[in-house]
Amino acid sequence: MYKQLTSEQRYTISVLLQNRTKQKDIAKAINVSASTVSREIRRNSGVRRHYNWETAQANAVQTRR
Repeated sequence: MYKQLTSEQRYTISVLLQNRTKQKDIAKAINVSASTVSREIRRNSGVRRHYNWETAQANAVQTRR
């Protein structure tokens, strides 16, 4: 079954990325696949390749509508 990331998971991704944690370790920490983390970062990183969890959450909410 398909399940979207929660805002808490997005926040955790953001914090761990700032700490230079590897994507596969982030995936283990939030209990999702590494490809899910990779896609989330790719979809929600700006021009400077900076992931912002608040923007990512807003995009997810907008997409759900």
